[in-house]
Amino acid sequence: MQKKSQAEFIQWMPYILDALREHGGSATPREVYDTVARLAKVPDDKRFAKLDGGSLRYPNQVAWARQYLVWEDYLASPKRGLWMLTPSAQAKKLSHDDARKIFQKWVAIHANRRQNTKPSEPAEAPTPDAEPAPESYKEEILSHLQSIPPEEFERFCADLLRHLGMERVQVTGGRGDKGIDGEGYLRVGPLVTTKVAFQCKRYSGPVAAKEVREFQGSIGSRAEKGIFFTTGYFTDGAREAARDNMSKPIELIDGDRLVELLEQHEFGLRETKTYEVDYTFISNYAGKAKTPNAGNA
Repeated sequence: MQKKSQAEFIQWMPYILDALREHGGSATPREVYDTVARLAKVPDDKRFAKLDGGSLRYPNQVAWARQYLVWEDYLASPKRGLWMLTPSAQAKKLSHDDARKIFQKWVAIHANRRQNTKPSEPAEAPTPDAEPAPESYKEEILSHLQSIPPEEFERFCADLLRHLGMERVQVTGGRGDKGIDGEGYLRVGPLVTTKVAFQCKRYSGPVAAKEVREFQGSIGSRAEKGIFFTTGYFTDGAREAARDNMSKPIELIDGDRLVELLEQHEFGLRETKTYEVDYTFISNYAGKAKTPNAGNA
């Protein structure tokens, strides 16, 4: 009998292919997570449930399902941060039973490889019923930001906006801020700048539609656009409110997207590089085992 975690990540495989087709064959991981959630009608309480380590269960499981599709040659990642359908998957429609067979196939392949791997060598793949290992630095930076005083998080967001090119950034938070924590000017072309207001919430949980609407109302005539930062996440209602054509446009930056910005612009995060053995490639040189002797090179 399969464990619950297995069934949960297997179910995302068909939706990943459908999501990528909807995006024209390629998309960022975030775009895939959002589209799969919409196609599968994933409720907020499931979409933003956390693992014991603090990372979100749903995107981890979608990423795990994606790995099986990569092994099956249905997906490729030509560069970091991009998922792409391979030619063999362009018109491929997967059923849940198809996904289960892919899972079982690669469980057997990796189990066989682990049996033939020397104890001193790392296994090629993690145990198939395990959750994907969370990227600890993401939880670490979000945990730190959630622990600092509110005014320091506002200052952090203001400095990030300066780093991204916003001009004349001011933190206006505190008593009497009327729902706006800061503002600045963003250059959108050689001749045009737009005034932007921002709001910052150090949440670990959800930001609801009510808070987004209150921020929209606070902006009034003070700015043309708003940016809402949170270390938590936005509910479906909040995302709908931000897209309301009758109100000020709001850019939503949740915890995941905030970390993406920190990664891309190396703000508070430093990139490190490491290597792992590509056993699929190295296996081309396995041949037959030979007993070494003095005459061998």
